[in-house]
Amino acid sequence: MKLVRTILFLGPLCALLTLGADAQEKKKITVATDPKEAGIDFEIQGEYVPKQKSEMAAQVVARGGGKFDVYFLEGGLPGDGWNKSTRIKSAATLDGDQKGATIKGASFSGTISVGTDTLLQAESEKFGKFVLVRVVRKSPTLGAKPPEGARVLFDGKNADAWKEGKIAGDLLPVEANTKDKLTFSKLHVEFVSPFMPYAGGQGRGNSGVYFIGGSGPEIQVLDSFGLKGENNECGGIYGRRAPDVNMCFPPLSWQTYDIELNREAAGVKLTVYHNGVKVHENVDIGKNGSGPIHLQNHGDKVFYKNIWLVEAR
Repeated sequence: MKLVRTILFLGPLCALLTLGADAQEKKKITVATDPKEAGIDFEIQGEYVPKQKSEMAAQVVARGGGKFDVYFLEGGLPGDGWNKSTRIKSAATLDGDQKGATIKGASFSGTISVGTDTLLQAESEKFGKFVLVRVVRKSPTLGAKPPEGARVLFDGKNADAWKEGKIAGDLLPVEANTKDKLTFSKLHVEFVSPFMPYAGGQGRGNSGVYFIGGSGPEIQVLDSFGLKGENNECGGIYGRRAPDVNMCFPPLSWQTYDIELNREAAGVKLTVYHNGVKVHENVDIGKNGSGPIHLQNHGDKVFYKNIWLVEAR
């Protein structure tokens, strides 16, 4: 996976939508689809890796109003060294000058400072002192070109393959349904979820990729960055199976699904790669392996691009 220390800008997704106000504190609940409009909470949220040799990495999740969940991960980030067992939840609060945050909880203490490099400096009795730097990971399959003979469903130029026929700039908005029933061996999809710091659970950047019609299996799309990774969270086969590892990137990062269907005499086996990491392998989904592709509208500003498939032979 490519690591870069810059914030992704999403071009045409330039909107900041005020959805309401907290009755007690009069706080605006916002949905940001452009990092330039997302504010200091977004600049602090993200993934952190060792600046020098360290046993720890971290994921910082914005919860709105200058509050953050901080997950310390032993060994590295998910899909890149994490031991899949040590995941310690701490907390952070935005400082009064709104230039950083203070970490305190679960035996960890430290600071997060925003600058040319956004740094997380912390210590605990078990792990000692360490310094982490914020990075933005990119999926190795982001922007993947369709192989020769593949069927392109959306390339940013038109939405002719979809019943709704809608385009937002050069992106595909939800809801979207293919006109044709499709039988494929591989489906490539790229998606982005909005920044919704005050939201939680299924209300946080929710959509889904149905690949055998709207009643078939769903690969969940959700801003579940930093969470455990359940079957109703990003990368999960909704209601059926949790991903082997939660590979969800922070909101406003483009992410990829590479979905493979292997047709055997006994039925169809499903394998899914999320951001280049295998999260499901040969999961039995029955014998029905064809249908329209449905990109779910759950009321959130989720967008898609670069969708193509390799038809089954």
